[in-house]
Amino acid sequence: MKNKIAFLTVVFPMDFGYLINFFDSLDGQTYKNFDVVVVNDEYVGFQNIIQRYSNLNIIELKFSSTHAKNREFGINYIIRNNYNILVFGDSDDYFKSNRIEVSVDKLLEYDVVVNDLSLFNNNTFVRRYISNRINNNSEIYIEFIEKKNIFGMSNSAIKLGKLKEIEFNKELVAVDWYFFSTLLIKGYKAVFTNETETFYRQHDENIIGIGNITDEIIEKGVNLKLEQYELLVIKDVRYKKLLIDMKVLKNNMKDKEIIIEKNIEFPLWWEEIDLI
Repeated sequence: MKNKIAFLTVVFPMDFGYLINFFDSLDGQTYKNFDVVVVNDEYVGFQNIIQRYSNLNIIELKFSSTHAKNREFGINYIIRNNYNILVFGDSDDYFKSNRIEVSVDKLLEYDVVVNDLSLFNNNTFVRRYISNRINNNSEIYIEFIEKKNIFGMSNSAIKLGKLKEIEFNKELVAVDWYFFSTLLIKGYKAVFTNETETFYRQHDENIIGIGNITDEIIEKGVNLKLEQYELLVIKDVRYKKLLIDMKVLKNNMKDKEIIIEKNIEFPLWWEEIDLI
């Protein structure tokens, strides 16, 4: 019998140890009644994972496309199959044991919940990073994420009652930022919690990290924000000025002084790339 809660991830050719960390953390969740929906983008031998974690109800969907289309495929499968709640998690991260329990509890009152991140790599570990900027149980409005993002595909969950099937631009990079911005524009109520955590792996294969600014990240960030605002201005006129500012910034790429705001303590995703 199908559960009413789906935990969505995408797997791809990756370090086997990452998947063990990921599935161990799901196997240890305090809330047990959920399905794990896995979009498999050419990871070979995934049946071994299914057999290893026989306590979990893992549904494998073989599909191979871009980052955006893989997410779209998984989300739409979950919508079509009438799940009530969708919890997102990246397969190279892992989660505190109460991640699903806290998400379900918060979604009794809110449409979207975004939880704290603890950042780690081989050398460092930073606990509850977002809590340095946002208080627990703070409601998150669209204005807060116009120029920066806290919603990821590894630390967010949503109620599905109002959500229709979605379509992403094939080459969209910041799928999470775009997706959750559209939800808040539509009036979805969102809340931040630090009562649970996603352990967010910072490594070279990540599309982005947090607080890691290089020339490559600057260029990627400017182009990403241009794409974001060009898509969102269609849905909300508030993005018109942001789009104009980013075009000015794009035209002045050589002048790093107007591209990076260096004095932000605990910067959030893409926050440092702004017209100042």
